[in-house]
Amino acid sequence: MPSFLADYIRIIAAAIPVDYSDNYDADRFGPEPTNWRTFARRIRSCFTWLGFITVRRAKGTLVSGMQFVEPHISSLEWLYSNLADAESREILVKVIAFRALGHRKIKLPLNCPEHWSRIYSMKKLAAGSETIDSGFEGWKLPKMDLTELGYPISIFFQADGAVTDFVEQQYRCETPEGPIECAAGDVAIDAGGCWGDTALYFAHKVGAKGTVASFEFLPGNLKIYEKNLGLNPELAKRIRLFKNPVWSCSGVDLFVNANGPATSVSDKPCRLDALKVQTRSIDDLVQYGELERVDFIKMDIEGAELAALQGAAQVIRRFKPELAITVYHNLDDFWTIPQYLDRLNLGYRFYLRHFTIYAGETVLFAKALV
Repeated sequence: MPSFLADYIRIIAAAIPVDYSDNYDADRFGPEPTNWRTFARRIRSCFTWLGFITVRRAKGTLVSGMQFVEPHISSLEWLYSNLADAESREILVKVIAFRALGHRKIKLPLNCPEHWSRIYSMKKLAAGSETIDSGFEGWKLPKMDLTELGYPISIFFQADGAVTDFVEQQYRCETPEGPIECAAGDVAIDAGGCWGDTALYFAHKVGAKGTVASFEFLPGNLKIYEKNLGLNPELAKRIRLFKNPVWSCSGVDLFVNANGPATSVSDKPCRLDALKVQTRSIDDLVQYGELERVDFIKMDIEGAELAALQGAAQVIRRFKPELAITVYHNLDDFWTIPQYLDRLNLGYRFYLRHFTIYAGETVLFAKALV
């Protein structure tokens, strides 16, 4: 009988002789660090090429892989058995193995020629255009016209991010029962608006009769977000921007840990001049008439997803919205988020998809079939 552990052991055993040199995203993380470990790895690769694999090396890979999952086996087995398709189960096993062993040992499905061709084409599209400073790690955001991709959108954004959002469609999942996605006429939640990219994507999807409720609160991000809204006035009419973090309840004061697209909130300041913001819950938006209903919820909010879903319990029970929730910020989000949804007894089926060649951007999709 298939199980997480059986598939996982097979994956890490297959990784013993592997040493990928083409599995690092230098655009995202800069040049791959070089040190004595890199030199030692190259020596080991030479021995592997000659057909030698030391017992110590094999044991080290297996031990590292097993130590990583051992405390969580029962939770991972639960998730594995509750995922609705084989693709989801394969992604789960590979993403967890990647987290355990790293990019030199595990290659994720998106590292393929088609993905790199899309990135190249998008960079070519953005080449020579006007740029603005993102305020994050020196990133410059080029201005891109996405019309030829089928989106009447002009946006300051990263080329690889545009591929993820608009070409590979991070918040859309094909299933045998039909796609899980934001559709025409929907009222959609965009929790984690950043620079407005996903809000504009959803605004295009919902059409003139739909609404996007988007949440972003970091001033630096909002400056770019509002500039992108100004570039797209027709789509901007469909977007309602809430300058609050989404949380389990409204009216809680939290402190901002500013970090560009990776900005998070906490109940304690990380610095003396930390910005204070007040939370909103999705349930309150409906209860107090700011939204009439919710059809689709997307969340990418740096580990606050479970708390935000708890603040949407009434909405989820009442409307059974389709869900696209990131689970990569904390390891236990992989299972605690679907377990929370499962306990609501609404008939949600779960799918897992992954949208980078590194550990980030794993999305849990959920659709209620009853």
